[in-house]
Amino acid sequence: MRKIIKAHPFAVLPAMFAAVLLGGCASNMNKYYTDLTSKITAGNYEAASKLVEKSESKYGKKNILLFYLDGGMSHHLAENYEKSTKNFELAKIKFEEYYQKSVTAGAASMVFNDSTMPYYGKDFERIHIGVFAALNFIMRFDANSSAVEARQINNLFNIYAAEKNYKNFYGDDGFIRYFMGLVYENAGYLNDAHVSYYRALKAYKNGISELRAPEDLINDAYTTALLMEMPDRAAEIKKEFPNARRKSIPRGHGELIIVNYNGLMPRKIDNVLEFALFSIWPYVNQVEVSTDEQAEFEKAKSITISAFTNDYIKIVFPKYERIPNKIKAFSARYGNEKASGSYEAQNLAEIAEKCLKDDIGKIYAKTLARAAIKYVIGKTASKAVDDSTGNKGLGVLTQVGFNVFNSLTASADKRGWRTLPENILMTRIYLPAGENDVTVDYLDSGGQKLRSETFTVNIEDGKKTFKILRSLM
Repeated sequence: MRKIIKAHPFAVLPAMFAAVLLGGCASNMNKYYTDLTSKITAGNYEAASKLVEKSESKYGKKNILLFYLDGGMSHHLAENYEKSTKNFELAKIKFEEYYQKSVTAGAASMVFNDSTMPYYGKDFERIHIGVFAALNFIMRFDANSSAVEARQINNLFNIYAAEKNYKNFYGDDGFIRYFMGLVYENAGYLNDAHVSYYRALKAYKNGISELRAPEDLINDAYTTALLMEMPDRAAEIKKEFPNARRKSIPRGHGELIIVNYNGLMPRKIDNVLEFALFSIWPYVNQVEVSTDEQAEFEKAKSITISAFTNDYIKIVFPKYERIPNKIKAFSARYGNEKASGSYEAQNLAEIAEKCLKDDIGKIYAKTLARAAIKYVIGKTASKAVDDSTGNKGLGVLTQVGFNVFNSLTASADKRGWRTLPENILMTRIYLPAGENDVTVDYLDSGGQKLRSETFTVNIEDGKKTFKILRSLM
């Protein structure tokens, strides 16, 4: 006969608190990102890239994808394009490895929290790798490799649509299509460029952001339709956009395309709900936790509340919090020419917030189920101690242990690609071939100049030249 060994209920507690300690040993990334952001804000991109390089252990294995993404972005800003590309390629491999796992993963997070799982990334994060990777190649004068990035992005959109029965919330993106059209045209693939521009018009119209198709894009779609001898397509575009016009680079000039990464991606914070039942009155608390100091205070309060009540439930949901940035636009000028104003081509903050909103139903369901599981386990263990020892005091102590465990392990998954910009601003101007000094004025919401920077750019006759800027204030 097989001997059945019953584990004492107290044996569960060491494992529980070991899990709490392991979770607490994970590096507090808030301070790290504060340091990283301060370097980016100061324009010290080389220091930012070195900080990421030496911080792999802070991310840990479960956040290795974020390490590659932040490394790719920081090296990109520091103009270490080869290192940036290497990091982005590693991120792509991780995305591919995680893509199927993310569908079925999550058993461990039902007991603790979602942060115990690897960070699998979001579709919009994977797609945006293509923008920065393509620019890496363009800045290294490798237009054909940048076009390969564009084709990969197109394939990804097709895969996402097919595998999710064309119901993927983030199924297309006007800016991505627009930018990849520029990449194709820069590489000399005019037909691919037109297809991408045309799809961009549709994606801006039907996309999840509230942005309208930029005038430059409308003109690109119309011009390439005429160049490809597609009069019906050109007429269709002209009908929908009556101001569409044919454009071409003037003789002896080239086109400067300024791409400005502005602001920082909103950060996720904890939206906490606590319920406790005391002998006389119920306790209900709702609070949004956005600072480390507030988090420590709320943790101490939760531990106190949970230790003095018999019935305790804590649930935590993620919520985005915008990071203030005074810069809202820019204008570019050279010589005595009139300044060219920027337009918002992409709003990553809005995309991230709407993707979270789309996921929030599943997050609610999982969080509530997790809270219910913890509550039942605690009640069951407490009763088992009562039954096995006949000591109600030990049963109460067991319940208190589970309550405190619940208060410490309830946490929202606040991870994401935090070095992404809040939005992407663009402008395009024709400049004489040769060296040109261009001054960019960064503007607030009222159009007042906040600061300026001047750079020298070498323009090739009849060619496109890309310039990357980063703004945060």
